[in-house]
Amino acid sequence: MGDGDVHGRSDRNPHFRVRMTNREFRYLGDCLGVLSTGVFLDRTAEYQYEQAKNSSHDKFDVANSEEYNDFYGLRTRSHPQIHDLKRWYGTGEKRFPSDLTLTPTIAKMWYVCDGWLAEEKNHRPRAMIKATNEADRPRYLKRLFTKQGLDPHFTRTELQFTTDETKRFLEWVGSPPPGFAYKWP
Repeated sequence: MGDGDVHGRSDRNPHFRVRMTNREFRYLGDCLGVLSTGVFLDRTAEYQYEQAKNSSHDKFDVANSEEYNDFYGLRTRSHPQIHDLKRWYGTGEKRFPSDLTLTPTIAKMWYVCDGWLAEEKNHRPRAMIKATNEADRPRYLKRLFTKQGLDPHFTRTELQFTTDETKRFLEWVGSPPPGFAYKWP
């Protein structure tokens, strides 16, 4: 879930990788132990800015080079058990398996990768989680959480928690991993 994906040729054992701008996710490499190859600088902010500047694609806004950040990656060694995760990509696009059970750890990692704290004027913050890859299965997404006693709303591409649900959700997933405290109130 989140920013990770599985790669590898079909005739070999695949590997897992995750990329993000937060270098502090090196703790994940520590959790993976010898399976991890460590955190590395994948692309610099300057490189990404130059790529965007030289692109003819309309989606790139290159007005401010300071909008770009260094991009870090973590890759595992290839391993036969990672084949189990390949079923998430049966159509070529990441799809969560129907038998997935949402645990506090899974939900926490999904939130730190694809979630944020929406802070609106005069309101307490609310947790949101982007789920574009599952936008056509809103009932499935809601059911993942209702099984855990939580009841988020789903709007187009994201799960939205009320302020009270946000408190319960963040208590359920526990303390933030290193580098992600800004996503907790």
